[in-house]
Amino acid sequence: MNISHENRLLLHCLQASISGNTGEKIKDVINIPLNWEEVLASAFWHGIAPLLYHNLKNISKRHCIPQEVMAQLRTAYHGNLARNMYLYAELKRILETFCDKGVKVIVLKGATLAKTVYGDIGLRQMNDIDLLVKKEDLLCAEKIMSGLDYRFQGEMQPDWYRENHQHISYVHSDKNIPVEIHWHIARKAHPVRIRIINDIIERWWEEARTIEFSGNKVQILSPEDLITHLCLHFLKHRFINQNGGFSSKGALIQLCDIFQTLKYYRDDIDWVRFKSETEKYGIDTLMYTTFSIVREIMGEHDDVFHNALSSFKSEDLNKELVRLINKRILIREDTLPVVPGSFIKSQIADTFQTKVKILFKEIFPHPKVLSNRFSVPLSSKRLCLYYLIRPFRLILKSGKIVLMIPRVKEEVILNTWINSQVCPIVDD
Repeated sequence: MNISHENRLLLHCLQASISGNTGEKIKDVINIPLNWEEVLASAFWHGIAPLLYHNLKNISKRHCIPQEVMAQLRTAYHGNLARNMYLYAELKRILETFCDKGVKVIVLKGATLAKTVYGDIGLRQMNDIDLLVKKEDLLCAEKIMSGLDYRFQGEMQPDWYRENHQHISYVHSDKNIPVEIHWHIARKAHPVRIRIINDIIERWWEEARTIEFSGNKVQILSPEDLITHLCLHFLKHRFINQNGGFSSKGALIQLCDIFQTLKYYRDDIDWVRFKSETEKYGIDTLMYTTFSIVREIMGEHDDVFHNALSSFKSEDLNKELVRLINKRILIREDTLPVVPGSFIKSQIADTFQTKVKILFKEIFPHPKVLSNRFSVPLSSKRLCLYYLIRPFRLILKSGKIVLMIPRVKEEVILNTWINSQVCPIVDD
């Protein structure tokens, strides 16, 4: 894979602790004239600025790094450390209240990872606090959050989220702390089109582990289930764009989460159970593909990847797909022209009729769409004019779309693959 020097530096720093060999590689890269603005932009894009600072601050050739770059990274690390300390103090208060009310909670994602697999809460950014409760405890959990001065946050009413979503969002009235109360990890219409059946969540509760957390005993996912969750979470965020395009935002920190978890629990993972359960739920190919993506991004770490990869059959892996995903992970879509979502969706559509329908809606959208786009009232006669000129405007834009065809082809390959991974088991 052809990797820029800037991206190579990020990949060398993509772990909580680096070996002497990796340290030498970092020294070699920073000796090369680098586009440090690009390094910073990509580090913040991927959520790894604190990690980058952590691994650069003790490099002996740090004089090669511009002082203003280190200053920004230092601010990112210490700002994240302070923010996470603030979040953990609030998490302690929330967990104590749930415990007092007899409601069981599993702490998910960042709050678990920063304290365990990273070993330094300043290294892993936490945008919010994610908690998993049992569906039957949801109403009680909502009352607890209200009593803690958290207010519901959402465009729809809470009832809609209970029926159609996997979590309800809250934000504290004064502290600007977001909390998501999950009862599942996938909505009925999952953004990744992967169906996660209720049985998986029930198994997570059965296998959950109890640890000491901020002076309280709390539950976290077992290593096997944590890995499953992190892999699915990584894939979900690659296909979360509404226009159907692949997203690289936050990809490197999510891959680092998986790597650090595999490394931290390498002697504790029951790979027989992991393989059996992922096969049972039809997500084993997703796991193998994600492990292979992590392996290619992280480089040689046989002690970490041997058991993970040897559990699967090599013929089940689409190596070209892995290479394509890794290529796209290292490209920030904020630097690329926007591909019309309707164009991507029309290329992915199975039938000619569906393709025509999608393109027709793009050419002649609902009047409300044009009204909002051009800031004219629905009653305005100018809307008719916009309908007349719209096809010609799209024709003028089509030249740009022609230049995007190679990228659109990649989008079709990626979306066709993820659509083919729909879990065959249906929710009850």
